[in-house]
Amino acid sequence: MELVNLVICGFLYSSMGLNANLERNFSWLAFPGLIRAIVMLQCMVFFVILINPETASYFMVTPEGIAKGQYWRLISWIFYPFVDPRGSNAVISVFFMFIIWKISALFSDSLEDTWGDLRTSFYVYSTIICQTLALYLSATEIFPLVFLENQMFYIALFFAFATLFPHVEFHLFLVLPVKVWIFAAITLATIIFSCLSFPSLFLAYGLAFFPYLVWSLPRLYYWRKYKSQLNTRRVKFQSQNNDSQSQTLHRCIVCNRTELSNPELDFRVAENGDEYCLDHLGDDGKPAAS
Repeated sequence: MELVNLVICGFLYSSMGLNANLERNFSWLAFPGLIRAIVMLQCMVFFVILINPETASYFMVTPEGIAKGQYWRLISWIFYPFVDPRGSNAVISVFFMFIIWKISALFSDSLEDTWGDLRTSFYVYSTIICQTLALYLSATEIFPLVFLENQMFYIALFFAFATLFPHVEFHLFLVLPVKVWIFAAITLATIIFSCLSFPSLFLAYGLAFFPYLVWSLPRLYYWRKYKSQLNTRRVKFQSQNNDSQSQTLHRCIVCNRTELSNPELDFRVAENGDEYCLDHLGDDGKPAAS
């Protein structure tokens, strides 16, 4: 029950901050640099597997392991490195692991600067809990098997970062600058396509990314609402601006020319109270004969 309460509080706090007392009551759960710590442990495991590839099997979530009661696998998956060290070229694997470290450091610093240590920690805790549950249900064949494992963790961090900072640029192939929201859109399209191919995956991915959805969907709703209100105000302002431009101070009663259509004209009010341009007004101040 305590775990359920923690997850619920984490969702509420990380999404909208509904209760200001949560920061005071759960401040002890804040873990500054939590994302960095997780990736650092992954780097350690990376080099352990690089030295002894057989140790990789201890960190994977497998139906056979869960069936044998090896429930520690539901936690060990988070420490398996994003880059598989069992590749053919160890140098390339180390290079890509270094890139992952740099990117994860960017995610960690950006999220903590925006959300604070506690909210970022709640997001990470609740994401790990939901993804562990999704992997467990997959391993017990209640859900279809989710192959992403710890990649889901990075995707959840990446989606949060891309939502907060959509215009940050990553360099594709270390050369071509591409805004981060484009990478996020491609990743989302890939997930949606796999779910359309296997509809039961909607439940698995929905649970795996539930903390992100709880936070991002209200944010998307209010953003769309703000954009709609902004467009309405812009149209209203432009309409009022056009109306003000269409109102003139001077108009000749004979030719209907105004100071807007003919800025070079001068206008006078005749004895009869009507306004005329000088072309239709005599020297004596009376309307000229037409």
